[in-house]
Amino acid sequence: MPKHIPWSVAVPPEVYTEHCGVPMGEYHADPAVQMHVQLRGPEILHEKYGLPLRRSVAPDFTAYIDASVFGLEVDFSNDNVPSPRGHPIGSIEEAAALALPDDISRCGLYPAALEFYRYMQAHAPDDVSVSFGGGSQGPFTKAILLRGHDLLLDLYDRPDLAHRFMATMTQASIRQRELARELTGQSGPMQSIGYCDDFGGLLPPGLYCEFNLPYLLRIADHFGAQRKSIHTELLRKPHLRVLQDHGWVFIDVGTDPHLTVADCKETLHIPFLVQFKTSGDMLLSNPRQIREKYREMVEEGAERMLVELCRGVPEENIRAFIEVAKEYQ
Repeated sequence: MPKHIPWSVAVPPEVYTEHCGVPMGEYHADPAVQMHVQLRGPEILHEKYGLPLRRSVAPDFTAYIDASVFGLEVDFSNDNVPSPRGHPIGSIEEAAALALPDDISRCGLYPAALEFYRYMQAHAPDDVSVSFGGGSQGPFTKAILLRGHDLLLDLYDRPDLAHRFMATMTQASIRQRELARELTGQSGPMQSIGYCDDFGGLLPPGLYCEFNLPYLLRIADHFGAQRKSIHTELLRKPHLRVLQDHGWVFIDVGTDPHLTVADCKETLHIPFLVQFKTSGDMLLSNPRQIREKYREMVEEGAERMLVELCRGVPEENIRAFIEVAKEYQ
């Protein structure tokens, strides 16, 4: 008998809007449209593929909402996936001088997100939960979005100012999580905490331990969270050991081009996830290749499987992923 491997299919907003026939620009401009897509989109994919139904909604202004507090502008126009409009911080001196605003709810994308949240609270069906996110983006990833890759030089040229910048990013992450908890009525210590830190792996292990790890730990300590998990895309094996040694209990390396299932199996004694690659393994493959790749990853030691869809994935490819996944249920 094949071993049991949990699996899931992640569906981003651009795929739900595609199936609902709604341009992305409208999705981000109108709370009624956004709520409709978040409810109807899962229904359509449930009807087509048997994927689980999701009965929850939340304001969606992407993870860029975290950095928008400090001036990051995001392009939500037309039918494009949202993207930043450049890096607003021009020097490390400017970055070090940043201060956390007194009221982040009035900054960046937060006023729009709060407007959408209040609309959803007032109009969501009784069986639909309404949540609010913010602050999950790792401080270093947020700093890169604001300063760009020049930050990597700043770490060598002005480490003192870079640490000031990172301290402010960390304060912002804490305040953003606090705001989300206040809005949704959560209180007391957090049992677990998760991070999205896609740019952390740009740092070699030594700099990772100096400019990234301590700030992630500071956030967890603030909330009293004992269980730490992370989604991150650019790590190597030494980074995995660092996170494991500092108490992480789950690592999702996404579609990291530098790590395989075998690498994670060899390095880690905690649960991990290596995602099926959205483009190479799913969009640009055929059903036979998808089944072969899935079985290969399981043989290498995959403990769970996930693929994130993108627009344009052929129906037969989605069905092939689901069919092979069910072989391991």
